[in-house]
Parts: sequence; C-alpha cells; structure tokens
Amino acid sequence: MTRPASTPFLTTVRWLSAYAGFPAARLPARAEILLLISTAAEEAQVALQRSPRFLVERNDKASDASLKAYTMNRSLAHYVSNNAQKTG
Repeated sequence: MTRPASTPFLTTVRWLSAYAGFPAARLPARAEILLLISTAAEEAQVALQRSPRFLVERNDKASDASLKAYTMNRSLAHYVSNNAQKTG
C-alpha cells in the first residue's frame, strides 16, 4: 500500500500529536494560531511551486488566422444580397 503524500498540514498535525500531545492536550491559543498561519503560508508556497494543471498554450498564428477567416466566411454565407435593384 502506498503512503499518502505528506502535506504541510499533515506534517503539522503529526508534529502536534508527537510533541504537544494533540488532541488530548493543546497549545496555548496564540501558539496554535501562529502554527496554523505558518502552515497555511507553507501550503500556499507549495501550491505556487506546483505547475498549473490543464494549462494549454497555443502559439499558432496561422491556425488562428485561418479560423478567423473561416468564421468570417461563414457569417458572409448568411448575407442576403438584394439583386432586385436594376442598373441602368
């Protein structure tokens, strides 16, 4: 069985249970708040370091121009011209 990835929050909870007797005993309120704020900051840092998921960047100018022309031609296909007007 594989072990779940260690997150900063999980590491903090393990530290609290090993060294502070959590959940039977608790740290003073200010110490807990400080510890949880530092854990949240570390979580944010880890999230920033991860590569973004499902980010696809395209840099194909020819394809973009082709799609734009295709869309323009499709919109012109619905244009009804008035051929009833006679010249001359």
